[in-house]
Amino acid sequence: MSAPARITLIRGGEQALVDRAVSATVAGIRRSAPDVDRIEVDASTEDAAQDFRYACAPTLFGGDVIVKVTGLQSAEESFAAALLEVLAEQPENVWLLLLHDGTAGGKKLLEAVRGAGADEIECLAVKKGKRTVEVITKEFSRHKRRATSDAVNVLYESIGQDLPMLFSAVGQLVADVEDDPITDEHVHAYFAGVADVAGWQIADHVWQRRPAQALESVRHAVASGSDTGVGVMSVLAMASALRDIIRVGGIGPGASESDVARELGIPPWKVSILRQQWSKWSGDQRRLAASLVELADAEAMMKGGLEPGQSLDVEQKLFVLEKLVVSSSGR
Repeated sequence: MSAPARITLIRGGEQALVDRAVSATVAGIRRSAPDVDRIEVDASTEDAAQDFRYACAPTLFGGDVIVKVTGLQSAEESFAAALLEVLAEQPENVWLLLLHDGTAGGKKLLEAVRGAGADEIECLAVKKGKRTVEVITKEFSRHKRRATSDAVNVLYESIGQDLPMLFSAVGQLVADVEDDPITDEHVHAYFAGVADVAGWQIADHVWQRRPAQALESVRHAVASGSDTGVGVMSVLAMASALRDIIRVGGIGPGASESDVARELGIPPWKVSILRQQWSKWSGDQRRLAASLVELADAEAMMKGGLEPGQSLDVEQKLFVLEKLVVSSSGR
C-alpha cells in the first residue's frame, strides 16, 4: 500500500468523516515513517504563522513530522503567507495534513494547496436518505464485509442520522457476526436489547397488520432487557411510522418513489415499504384514524399515568403497549 501524499487536504464539516480521514491518513504516514512526530496548528489563531514555520523547520536529526492544520477557512494573511512558503519548498521531512470545513472562506488557499499537488478527501455533510445508506454500505466494505440492502436499511432506520453510532454499530456487527453477508436478521438479533430498535420492529409489524408478530416482538424486547424503555420508545416509533404512512398515502400512487422521497424528505427505499403498508389500510382508513387517537392516549399513559401525580409501573405500561399493538394491527 502506497503512502499518502506529502500534502493531504481534508475538506468538509462532517466530523465523523473528518476524524476517519485524519486517522487513516496518519496511519498511512506511520507505515512509511513509524517514528514520525505530530504537531497541530490552528490557522485561525494569532500565533499560527509562527507556530507553523517552527513546526515545518528542519530539525537537528532530520526527523519526519506530521503538521496538522485546522481552521484553514479562517486563516489570517500571515499564516497564508507562511503556508505558501512551505508549499513552494515542500520539505522532505514534512507531511502536511490540512483541514478546511467546506465553507466559503480561504478559497485562494484551497487553490494553492490543490496546485501544490495535494490529495483531497471530501468530508462534506452527509444528507439523509440515499447518501447515508451509501455511507453505511461503504463502511461495511471498509471492513471487507458485505451486508444485504435490508440489513443496511434496518440499521439506518434503527439508529438514524448519527454517523458515529452507525460506524460503531457496523464495527460491532462485523466483529461479532461470522456469516457473510450480514442480513437484517443479524441486525435485529444483535440489537434486540436496544429500545429504539425494538420499537422500530414492533411498529413495522403493527402497520404491516401482523398482530401476532407485533406481540411477539414486544415480549422478546422485554425478555432481552428493554422493559424499562420499550413502552415509550415503541409508542413513539409507531406514531412516527404512522405519520409517514399517512403522508405517503396522501400523495397518491401516480408519483414516482424519487418524487415522493424528495417531497417528504425520506429515503427512496422507504417509499415502497410505506406504500405497501398504506395499501393494507386503504380500505380501512377509519380504523387508521382511530389508531392515531389510541396512540395519543397511549403516549400520555406512558409519559404520565392515570391521574396527575401518578405514573404507571413497568408492568402496567407493558400491558397498555400489548393491548395497543394488538388493537392497532388487528383487522
